[in-house]
Amino acid sequence: MPSFSQTSSEEIEEKRYRNFMILLYPEDDYFKDTLEDIKGSFKKYAYIKHIAEEEEKKEHVHLILSLDNPRSESSLAKRLEIPKRLVKRIKSLRGSCRYLIHKDNEDKLQYNLEQVIVSNAFKSTYFKAFDDLLSDDEILDNIYGFIDDHKELNPIELEMALTKYVCNNAFDSIFRRYYNSITKYISFKSKY
Repeated sequence: MPSFSQTSSEEIEEKRYRNFMILLYPEDDYFKDTLEDIKGSFKKYAYIKHIAEEEEKKEHVHLILSLDNPRSESSLAKRLEIPKRLVKRIKSLRGSCRYLIHKDNEDKLQYNLEQVIVSNAFKSTYFKAFDDLLSDDEILDNIYGFIDDHKELNPIELEMALTKYVCNNAFDSIFRRYYNSITKYISFKSKY
């Protein structure tokens, strides 16, 4: 008969993950140093400060940290020099991104996307979590509006600026789908 060993709590604790939610409180001594460390040492993060609500007694910061190499909750907490209870693995990156602004929690205070500080390397991932907020037509209106607002650029500069705009707003799937039409529009606009 095969023997099944039980998994100890140490083994569970040492599982490694790529995505974490970190909870920080501005009044903690390590708050500023931890935030600066994350912003200076890690490429992919997003965070927002939430004000205290009924069930929460004080303002706090929710921070998503996405790693290239998996780590355990314990090792990340140790690396950041914060209590382990403040570091939790993320089961749904999309849901966690949306939680930063309470998008799917109507009973909580709603925040704007602009209030979230997002690293450049994480922008595409972050904004894709909200791809259901705009229709294809609205995204195309934004793209064409960007072109109209930057018509002083030559076609090459405009396409480069537009590519950055598209990437930063996670409009890439629509951009790829309508690329030929968009570049024809750029060419047309550059003539006038």
